[in-house]
Amino acid sequence: MTSKHFYSTANQMKTKRKVLAVTGIRSEYDILFPVLKALQADDRFELKIAVSGAHLSDWHGFTLAKILDDGFEVADKLDCLLMTDRKTQRPKSTGILIQSLTQTVDREQPDFLLFVGDREESIATAIVGNYMNILVAHIGGGDPVFGNADDPIRFAVSKLAHIHFATAKPYTDNLEQIGEEAFRIFFSGNPAICNIHETPALPLQEVSDFLQWDITDGRYLVLIKHPLSSEKEEAAEQMEITLKSLQEFGTEHQVKTVGIFPNTDPGAYDILRAIKRYDNSEYIHFFKTLPREIFVNLTRNCLCLAGNSSMGILEAPSYKLPVVNIGKRQQGRLNAGNVNFVAHAGTAIKSALLQACFDEKYRSHIASLDNPYGDGKAPEFIVETLADIDLKDKKWYTKEKLC
Repeated sequence: MTSKHFYSTANQMKTKRKVLAVTGIRSEYDILFPVLKALQADDRFELKIAVSGAHLSDWHGFTLAKILDDGFEVADKLDCLLMTDRKTQRPKSTGILIQSLTQTVDREQPDFLLFVGDREESIATAIVGNYMNILVAHIGGGDPVFGNADDPIRFAVSKLAHIHFATAKPYTDNLEQIGEEAFRIFFSGNPAICNIHETPALPLQEVSDFLQWDITDGRYLVLIKHPLSSEKEEAAEQMEITLKSLQEFGTEHQVKTVGIFPNTDPGAYDILRAIKRYDNSEYIHFFKTLPREIFVNLTRNCLCLAGNSSMGILEAPSYKLPVVNIGKRQQGRLNAGNVNFVAHAGTAIKSALLQACFDEKYRSHIASLDNPYGDGKAPEFIVETLADIDLKDKKWYTKEKLC
């Protein structure tokens, strides 16, 4: 991995650099986790975490407990998740989070604010950092996500962020094209790849015991499906089509589906209602959340990944895993060639699943693909970059080029 510009200031490392990481949901925490672990192990840094959103919700598995089990110091618990399925949810949550995080930042006085992606936590943290003159380090800029409210939010965050860690090389070019100065832009790769490399292998029997569902024959797939903001009204119907197709496919080919609950976006309640109708059937079981070691081993041994999660784009190539992406979510993003995009139509879904699960020539092709999102060295690279930035150099705080 390379940076476009790199500044060595090792002689200035006399006091620890304070990093406040912000996280609100399990998916971006899994991306952030290897970086947090590397920061915590480095004597040059003092790390704390502001935890918000779904992490604090029992409905979504109360994943704050996992953050504490991972050994990180929680600076604040910021309740901002409104339990509603209305479109007012996300802007109101963002406003609450801005108010709460401002108080945390004022108390902690970090050198860096660190976060991932394009959700409420991202835009709120970027706004707070800019107004409070704290360096904003963003993982995941320059990555287009068409058809979703998150895409313009990610663009806005990129204009607000001071330091960019892009997960793929083309995304560094995208950041330059929107006017970001080259010295701010780094290609780090996706930190979550480390979770795959560093999680010890578990036998499927142990995974089955945890799930309390027998998948030891390996004839199962993993489903993660979220609502799309531009198609909220269709979320229930889309999930119904998806689950009906999976149930029929499972019956025809004796393939089970291990599903994970959706995120908190509007439309999620409609998806959950559809899940309730199919959950705990012969071929479909759902879980709110799973421990990392269980989830990684579950995914390592599955036939394919279905749904519309960014995991199919970012991490599935490192698992050598075929992906059936159902619907428009994730379209427009760089992928390794392992993703088959299909519409919400039973015939198309089942045909794609058949190829992904049982076409050996296709599966061998997927296994040969490289992951364009890096080689698993992102955490160390991000840590070294943050250590080498001259905190006294005003160029990091003020952008000279805006477009």
